[in-house]
Amino acid sequence: MCRRLFIILLVAQFVRYATFLTWENWIPPFVNRTDLLCPSDRCELDPTLYVTTKNQCCTCHAEPSWKLFSSIYDLVLEYLRRGGTAQLIGNTTIANARLVHSNGFLSKLPENVCEFVNLVEIEATNNKISSIGNISCLQMLDTLDLSFNSIELIGNSTFQNLPFLRELRLISNGIKIIEPYALAGTTMSIFWADLSSNNMTQIDFSNLVPENRFCRYDFSSNKIVEIVNEQNFQINVDKIYHGGFVDLDANNITQWFDFKDLGIDDITILGKIMQFGLSLQEMKWTCDCKMEPFLELTQDTLKRIWRDYYNVTCWDPPEYRGLSITEHFVKGDKLHLLICNKTSADKCPKECHCFYQPKNRTTVVNCTGVGLTRLPQYVPEGENLTLLFGGNYIESLEYREYFNRSYTISLSNNQIHTISSNAIESISNNAILDLFGNEMDELPRDFQSLDPCLTKLGKIHISCDCNDEWLIDWVKNKRAEQCKNTTEIICLIGDKSVSTIDLDLGIFCNNDTNLKFFNIIVGIMIALLLGICGVMYTFRYELFILRRRFISKRSSKVYPYHKYDVFISFGDNDNELRNWVMTTLAPYLQNFGYRTYIPCRDDNFGDIKKDALIDTINICKNYIIILCEKYHTEKTSWTTVEWKHIWHSFKSNKERQVIVINYHQLESSEIQESKLKAFVRVGKEIDFSNRKHDLFHDIKDRLGSPLRTNDGLKCAKTKFATRSLHNNELFALDI
Repeated sequence: MCRRLFIILLVAQFVRYATFLTWENWIPPFVNRTDLLCPSDRCELDPTLYVTTKNQCCTCHAEPSWKLFSSIYDLVLEYLRRGGTAQLIGNTTIANARLVHSNGFLSKLPENVCEFVNLVEIEATNNKISSIGNISCLQMLDTLDLSFNSIELIGNSTFQNLPFLRELRLISNGIKIIEPYALAGTTMSIFWADLSSNNMTQIDFSNLVPENRFCRYDFSSNKIVEIVNEQNFQINVDKIYHGGFVDLDANNITQWFDFKDLGIDDITILGKIMQFGLSLQEMKWTCDCKMEPFLELTQDTLKRIWRDYYNVTCWDPPEYRGLSITEHFVKGDKLHLLICNKTSADKCPKECHCFYQPKNRTTVVNCTGVGLTRLPQYVPEGENLTLLFGGNYIESLEYREYFNRSYTISLSNNQIHTISSNAIESISNNAILDLFGNEMDELPRDFQSLDPCLTKLGKIHISCDCNDEWLIDWVKNKRAEQCKNTTEIICLIGDKSVSTIDLDLGIFCNNDTNLKFFNIIVGIMIALLLGICGVMYTFRYELFILRRRFISKRSSKVYPYHKYDVFISFGDNDNELRNWVMTTLAPYLQNFGYRTYIPCRDDNFGDIKKDALIDTINICKNYIIILCEKYHTEKTSWTTVEWKHIWHSFKSNKERQVIVINYHQLESSEIQESKLKAFVRVGKEIDFSNRKHDLFHDIKDRLGSPLRTNDGLKCAKTKFATRSLHNNELFALDI
């Protein structure tokens, strides 16, 4: 009898699931299980579940094969204590075991539940369970229903190691907290999750956007006021989120989501999860600027695809109460009405209405007709400001910092008669400036930077004179004829009134074209002359040296007596250089009859050095400067003194020559002293490297003949002996 009853029940269950359905094996692409069967002839578009593909349909309608065709082994529960502890009785290894125990007083799951490793279903509704505990041992668990218990917390590890968990029902438990990633993770594939009618005040974003496909997550009838992102969950733009349906109906959310707080800086990436269905009905929504970016992004989609759960209505502000967000704002193209008001804390001027309007990407400051006598000192922060100051008593258009952040400035129907140049300068040339209906009698020249078709002046009469040619150019050269309806300027010249469109100032002004041309030429000549003078001053030493090269050396002026042919100036701290001068250069010159003076060799001990130096320089015919790296520096102060008086002597005596030998082959940029630099610039120096090997020949050519030559004194047949003060050696010269 019992066996017959069991067979009848089994057949009835089969008829329940199999009547009029064709079941086929279905392997989900996102979870490794092979026991699921999908009703292939039922998987059609289901608007209530927002299914569009076969995989999504099977995610919602598939059943495990053991529920359809196999027997399920029901376990027996035995209470151990009155406190609600119990244990299971039955075969611990039998497949497809199930625990069903409702309306009891279980305080937790049975103590030996982990011994039944093939447990596939637990239904323990209407008990007193306060904690789910560690059930990671139940690797084959498919369905868990603990509705109407006393569970308050769901940890992020509660279901992490349950790879086959497909259905989860925790209705009316008083759950307050669901930790991040409690329902979503790479090791989980929960198709159905019902946590409705609990006490949650917030839900983490990670639990709403699982990577794996799901059918429906129900969080309706909680006390959720916000969606948070405590673990900084990020949507991976490289992945496809197949999604499912999320039900958040009948919660306490009033403000639209701040997507930046949810880790979404660019809301266009929401396209990655547009396959999700999201129900947000039965809540008191505030319809403001926070909604607009999202609705604008999805506007085209919402117009083409309709779902009942899109029918979300406004609660605030009162004038929008009861209006459908989709029907009124999206389909009605009224997203510009979704604004956020600004207060005095946001720098909104007193008695003005300020609001941010994301649809037009602007912040509006509406002070129309509020009795202003001056422009506000400040307005809210932001770019692309729209300033509506019309219908007031403003008399002066003064500079304000916020003008350069403004896209529209309306000052129509005021009493403006004075306009500051600084104010016009600060206004962008692409901004709309409305000054219609004011009392201007003059315009600053700065108006010429504005577009006359974006500058609405109305019909104004201003005094013009011969200096207002810019005004004629402005209205004629910037397509002003196309916008006569917005601006018409009438010039008052004498007793005549002429529109600037038709005005020719040449008729009224005696313009002397020749005078203008003359002034231009004179200006060019002055500029050229100043430029030439500047060049001549910069290169004055170079020009002096070149001039000395080409003028005649003969002069009627009487110059001092020359005792020496050449004064050799060099930095004697350089041992190598000093050795070359003493052993090579000086003997060479003396061999050809030149009298040389070398300070470190010929200075007399006991003389006042500076005075003796000046006297000696004045009785020398020529000068050789051996230019090295340290010739004219603070460390070689005596060569600096030498050069100063050599230049003075050279400058005052046209017969004298300065021969510069570039010993260290310095560039002009490496020489600080401007006069020495000039010698290098004009190429008057002798390069020490002298690749033609005629260094000494060049020196002798530039020195000219010595003061006394051997040929002129042969008849004397005497010898002159001179003693070198440097090395006390005697040199014999024929004279």
